[in-house]
Amino acid sequence: MTLQELVTRIADILPPETAMKGDRIGLQIESERTQISTVLVTMEVTDAVAQEAQERGAECIVAFHPLIFAPLTALTAQERVGRLCSRLIKRDIALVVAHTNFDAFPEGTSTLFARHLGLEVEGVLVPDTTTRGKERGFGMGIVAQTAEPMSVDAFVAHVHHCSHAPVRHNYGKSDIVRRVAIVGGSGASFIDHAMAADADVFITADVKYHDFHRTEGVMMLLDPGHYEMEQFVPLGLASLLQSIAAATGEQLTILRSHVVPNPVRYYPNTEKYLHDQLDVLKR
Repeated sequence: MTLQELVTRIADILPPETAMKGDRIGLQIESERTQISTVLVTMEVTDAVAQEAQERGAECIVAFHPLIFAPLTALTAQERVGRLCSRLIKRDIALVVAHTNFDAFPEGTSTLFARHLGLEVEGVLVPDTTTRGKERGFGMGIVAQTAEPMSVDAFVAHVHHCSHAPVRHNYGKSDIVRRVAIVGGSGASFIDHAMAADADVFITADVKYHDFHRTEGVMMLLDPGHYEMEQFVPLGLASLLQSIAAATGEQLTILRSHVVPNPVRYYPNTEKYLHDQLDVLKR
């Protein structure tokens, strides 16, 4: 498969117009290779991921988080983005990004997390307004139901266990959790949407202290962490790429990265949490 065909087919499934305004998606680093036979899927590019791509013979990396976001003014070894761009260019490894257009995908970030929690997805929290987005059921976040009503404490413990990390939360209006809203990653801007959906709990990441105050006694906020909510994305992206290869009949090897790119460390159980997060990548 050519690099351009891969980029085009990803865009067919994840329309660029469904991404959030200003997001940096699509082809970020072009390769001079005519054909792509091996793709490495990762949450984001780090030095360890770039080394892994080279060692495992990948000609292309498909990442969730953009490497290039702000305009580059220089490529230097001292700065992370410039160093990684130079490294990939030197090794002729292409980079393609699917970020908030994958967040908005019906089988994307929030749905993957919900299913890992064993929730039954009911629908989209904020439907996409673009033509293709509306037709295909795209949108930011989801609303889901627990299989059976759960106590707040049991639900918090369940999320902690499934996300493999400590969680932060407040208390909402009820001792029972049934209706759950989810926006994977930084989704605090959707708090009002979750309240309008009558959610018992809203799960998202990077929640500010004052947001916990604002929703106390109204709706439980639960923050498992940014990486922790998105750690299942490489599995979903790999599945999408495998469907592309199957549909085209192309010989395309899809590799999932075995590098945990999470820069967060936990006290006192860092080794345990990172070990569990690595197990997710190797499923």
